[in-house]
Amino acid sequence: MKKKVKRWTDGDSGVFKDGTRFRLARVRAPEHHQFGGKNATKVAAGMTSRSGGNVQVKRVGSSYGRSVVEMRNQDGSINNRMRSRGYRNKGR
Repeated sequence: MKKKVKRWTDGDSGVFKDGTRFRLARVRAPEHHQFGGKNATKVAAGMTSRSGGNVQVKRVGSSYGRSVVEMRNQDGSINNRMRSRGYRNKGR
């Protein structure tokens, strides 16, 4: 399904324009207030800004009231690109 990202709250979670909160599946980024968190948020936001925030979303679960999603745009999987930049789950 297509959705539009309203804002990123940190490098692995945010809010869609319809108000749905989301978290990227298999991505582990620092919280916005933690060391490296602001940079992780900028990286994620940069990946979706090129498509105007419009992304393809596949819901794969839920966690703490958020949808856990696989997300992609015309450049490919945002989950995989975040992981390739070092934001990995590391066994958790």
